[in-house]
Amino acid sequence: MEYQIDIFNQMLIFSIFALSLNLLIGYGGQVSVMHAALSAAGGYGAAYASAEYGVPYIPAILLAIGVATILGTAVCIPALRLSTDYVILLTLALSTVFLTLIVSLTYFGGSYGLVGIEGVSIFGNDVVQPSDYLRLLLPLIAVLFVLSWRLGQSPFGRVLKGIREDEIATRSLGKDVFLFKVALFAITSGMAGLGGAALVYYNQLASPSQFSFDVVTTMIAMVIIGGMGNLWGSLLGAVLVVGSGPFLEKQVHATPEHASLYRLVIYGAALVVVMRLRPAGVLPEGSSLRSGIRRLRRFLDRRAPSPTLDEASSSDAALASFLERRVARAPAVNGALAEDPSQLEAAVEVTGLVKHFGGIRAVDGLDFRLAAGRITGLVGPNGAGKTTVFNLITGAIRPDAGVVRLRGDNITNLPPHGVARRGMVRSFQDVRTLPRLSVLENVMLAVPNQPGEHLGSLFFRLRHTAQAERRVRETAIEALRFVGMDGRLGYPAGALGYGEQKLVALARMLATGADVLLLDEPASGIDQSWLDPILDVILEMRDMGKTICIVEHNLHVVERLADWVYFMEAGTVTAQGTMRDLISQPRLAEVYFGNA
Repeated sequence: MEYQIDIFNQMLIFSIFALSLNLLIGYGGQVSVMHAALSAAGGYGAAYASAEYGVPYIPAILLAIGVATILGTAVCIPALRLSTDYVILLTLALSTVFLTLIVSLTYFGGSYGLVGIEGVSIFGNDVVQPSDYLRLLLPLIAVLFVLSWRLGQSPFGRVLKGIREDEIATRSLGKDVFLFKVALFAITSGMAGLGGAALVYYNQLASPSQFSFDVVTTMIAMVIIGGMGNLWGSLLGAVLVVGSGPFLEKQVHATPEHASLYRLVIYGAALVVVMRLRPAGVLPEGSSLRSGIRRLRRFLDRRAPSPTLDEASSSDAALASFLERRVARAPAVNGALAEDPSQLEAAVEVTGLVKHFGGIRAVDGLDFRLAAGRITGLVGPNGAGKTTVFNLITGAIRPDAGVVRLRGDNITNLPPHGVARRGMVRSFQDVRTLPRLSVLENVMLAVPNQPGEHLGSLFFRLRHTAQAERRVRETAIEALRFVGMDGRLGYPAGALGYGEQKLVALARMLATGADVLLLDEPASGIDQSWLDPILDVILEMRDMGKTICIVEHNLHVVERLADWVYFMEAGTVTAQGTMRDLISQPRLAEVYFGNA
């Protein structure tokens, strides 16, 4: 019996690694291959403190967590400024260096490892047998699972998923993605250190072989096979992967050496099969016992199949549903409000904006203003610099010169999340909804000042966080109701039609509470039947007091929406006025309008 408990204990210990790595990769989308090195930092730190200084078990565990957290944070700060490919190379290199140092330093026992670790004693009770460790590990895993669940299924976890799906879009909604990623690395590094210390104490040995590159492969296999973004999948992955060794030894009668080799082959084959047939893992993100029971019932009751998204949201049905939800709304004031913006208060003023890319003058001395409560159009031929202007004034690109003022405040050098928090947000030509998040989650992510996005409130102000989450949900539903998409709350955003995704993007912008909305090609790529409804929504946004700037190639859309239009050529404004004024100018018609 103790043998079976020993195997189960190893599954529990490796569940710590799987949970932490799933938070990092499955929820946050951050790739790292130095998890074993962080585990070694925690394990060797605890072992050295115990063997050399007689530090008791609990303080040594806390030391392991602290050492791994500090090391992981120190590595991630420079690593996160690199692309994913370079992050993998950097963490692999640092992991190799760290493990080589451990083997080389005699303080840590060299290649033989560190022995002489004090036995585990909790409140005077010695922990010796596997059954004794089981009573210690079970509550530990339960606590870690609850903490991980709290992180992943919270506003904090929602931001992590947003970063995983589209970091640029998440940043444009006012989220400081760098701080979230640093916090995630720190938390998962500490968990890895805890797992390393648990492994060392359980084996009464800190050996380099316990934290080799093969162990990294094992950890990643657990997450991928079990299911990324699903914590239950982490536990299942640990059971399947750790249990494969004893299974080969007992059932196939392989020697330990051969079992280790066979296990690597099985890992590789299992990863290929899973990635080919079930890329999301055995338990995909969002899977639960309840959802599994529902699928089983639908499978058994073939006479009343549940409608699929494709059946329920064909273009005609989705449009009819949209119009039905908006039929009672007061109509927007249709068409442009022809008025010189120089006579109105400016929400945004851009002066002398310059951006050169080598010898290309993308934006060259640009001046324009967005009148408060009006729709301003920005048009011009391809390559005129229109989208670059959006990138510059929202902080995605730093200008070489010039000033951007939002309601009189200089925001020129603010990062995108800082600009969004000041009240100016943008959409993208390619929509950038977060495909694996539901429609409701997409919009809830955009609501600012959520207490649950801060770790202190998340864990120590539970009631306050729960109340705020209900308010966030209500705000998001109201924004979706405004655009007529409140009937799609639970659908994955990526499964919607393109016109519906455009509306979700508009709802997401409304949920930020920003006063200035920058719309990049709002009418591009959508079916003609969706054009008028989307334009109606934009006009209603203007009527509710929003300041809007649109970049759009469809001149009929610009004529219908824009109160004032700036015409750009070679990175600067060469004409302005109403759309009718610009169309009537022969030179501009020859340059652009006549070829539209």
